[in-house]
Amino acid sequence: MYTYSLVQWVLVFYIYCFLGWCFESTVVSVQQRRFVNRGFIRGPMLPLYGTGAVLLLWVALPLEGRSPVLLFLAGMAAATLLEYVTGVVMESIFKVKYWDYSAHKFQFQGRVCLQSSLAWGALTLLLTAFIHPPVERLVLWLPPFAALLIAGVLSVLFLSDVVFAVRTALDLARVLDELTRLRAQADELRVQLSLLKSETRDRLEEAADETRGRIAGARGRLADAAEDRRRRLQDAADAATAAYEDRLRRMRRTSKWLVRAHPSAASRKFGRALEELKERLGQR
Repeated sequence: MYTYSLVQWVLVFYIYCFLGWCFESTVVSVQQRRFVNRGFIRGPMLPLYGTGAVLLLWVALPLEGRSPVLLFLAGMAAATLLEYVTGVVMESIFKVKYWDYSAHKFQFQGRVCLQSSLAWGALTLLLTAFIHPPVERLVLWLPPFAALLIAGVLSVLFLSDVVFAVRTALDLARVLDELTRLRAQADELRVQLSLLKSETRDRLEEAADETRGRIAGARGRLADAAEDRRRRLQDAADAATAAYEDRLRRMRRTSKWLVRAHPSAASRKFGRALEELKERLGQR
């Protein structure tokens, strides 16, 4: 059984954060046909992979030398649980699902799927047999002071990046909330415009049933009133649309990066705004 000091475990975590970022960024960049800085934070690290790797090592290393099937199942179960819990927590805080498996077969709530779980199990076998031995040699090779210094510097950079990322994600949630409200306001005004046209047509038809001598005056007054109301509604609808477009333009660059970094992101609360935002950003 492997035993590491706390500093060594921290270094193992950061190494796998970086390796996970390399893997995810490569896969998503190939899929999107453009470079995608994958992840929740700006730096080349994916905390989910670092946490997952440490968890898999805690589960798998005591089982090393036993049945590969047992090792596969243990790693698959532990990593799937971690992925699910992480997805639930992030969505409850930020109102956005930063990965979504809804399009996959055998998925649960879009947070986990059979394909991903099997990949975690296979990764457990690869991790213990091929990936971790050189990582272990590197970590054990470092002198204690050097290991402490590197872990300290990386921790400062990592924690500051996490704080920044959390603020960015919360800002994105506020932007999506505002965009949703502005879009709903513009849609409501357009519905009122449509209803006004129908209402005006019906009232003009009623006026046509009045005495012949009063028809022209009645129709004129109704048309003037309808036109005035239509103009005010149209101005309000145009103002709401302009406010929506202006809010899109004023989005922080970091919020735009967060959306681009998660092309499969989804949101039950801000679904329409998020999809429109992804479409807009994908065209730039």
